[in-house]
This record gives sequence, structure tokens and C-alpha cells, in this order.
Amino acid sequence: MVPVLVILTFAAFLLVDFALKRRRERLAAETMVLAAGPEGALASIRQAGYRLPGGVFVHGGHTWAFLQPSGEARVGIDDFAHGVIGRIDRIELPFPGAALRQGERAFTVVQGKKRIELVSPLDGVVAAVNTDPDALKGDPYQSGWLVAIKPANLAHNLKRLRIAADAAAWLEKETRRFAEFIALHSARPQEVGVTMQDGGQVAAGALEKVDGELLQMLVRKFFR
Repeated sequence: MVPVLVILTFAAFLLVDFALKRRRERLAAETMVLAAGPEGALASIRQAGYRLPGGVFVHGGHTWAFLQPSGEARVGIDDFAHGVIGRIDRIELPFPGAALRQGERAFTVVQGKKRIELVSPLDGVVAAVNTDPDALKGDPYQSGWLVAIKPANLAHNLKRLRIAADAAAWLEKETRRFAEFIALHSARPQEVGVTMQDGGQVAAGALEKVDGELLQMLVRKFFR
């Protein structure tokens, strides 16, 4: 009986040591991502002319989240959305303390009489908002962050987001899908600024040149 207890105790120590080692490795990897920042050591990926910094989680509605060492997450719109929307007259932001849900409206871009709603990439409570009116004229991943969130259900939410090479491949497909959609549904796609023949990006401000039902279709297909 004693030898069996010794063997079981030894096995238990091995399992605990293995678990601790895996936890340390995971924490070290997370720390590297957090320390790098959207503008940091991790290389910025470029696909179809659009920027995608390392460490940034991307939602299918073209919003992003970046986890801060404090535990909060900064949120904004990605370079694709920033590019195709073009001119932004103002952004309607939630109030601090507001609850956001992944995949539901987080903020609204206003362009003249057009209103383009974009969704939150995470569940959580708004901790702060970026009220700088010129924020999005710079880098959408740095000065252009819009909302800081205290995340909830983070592990579950992250499963539905893309990062690194997966996000880059998806962004390239999205760019081509957008160009194909415009070409199919617009009477004069060249006026919208589709320039994908050479593998480049859709011309800046493509949404400035569409309105009505076509605009609503684009919002439903690409920003939800």
C-alpha cells in the first residue's frame, strides 16, 4: 500500500509541476503581446494595402480590440473601415459606464446625413472614451482608439476574433469581397473607387460615393 501512495504522490507532484510550467509559459506569451502594443515590437502586417498591427484582435465587423496590461481593452475601427468610410464628420460614442455586447452597436460614424453603426468586438463596460475630434485622422490603431472597455466574458469573446496571420488572410479576402460587391451592385463601380486589378486596396472614401439601399447593404454585409 505504501509504495502505491508514494507513486501516486510523485505523480501528483509531476502533474502540478507540469500545470505550473504551462501557466508560466502562457503568462509569458501574453506579456509579450501586451508589451508589444499595436505599435510595438510585433511586426505590422500589411494585406491588400491595409495595416494590421501584431497583437490586435479583429472582429468581423471591422472593429478591433487590444488588451492593455491594466486589464482594460482599447477598441476602435480597423484600417479597412477607416479607409473605405473616408470622411468622418463626427463619431457618436457611448457614455462611460455603458454596457457593450460583442457584435452589437458600440459607436456610430456620421458622415453628412449618413450614419454608419459599428459593433463592439467585446462584451464589457465602457471605462473611457476618446473625445479628441481629430483622433481618427491619424493612426486608427494608436491615437484613433475610440473606447476603453473593462472586458467581461473575455475568453469566450476572443474565440470569435481573429489575430495575426488569420486576421491578415481574412482582411485580404474582405478587401476583394468588398470590391466584388461594389462591382456587382453599383451601376458605375469605377466611380466608387474600386482599384483591385493589381491587388491594391479599395480607393479611400468609397462609402462617400454610395447612399440609400446600397449603403445599408454594405453596412449589413461588412460592418456587422
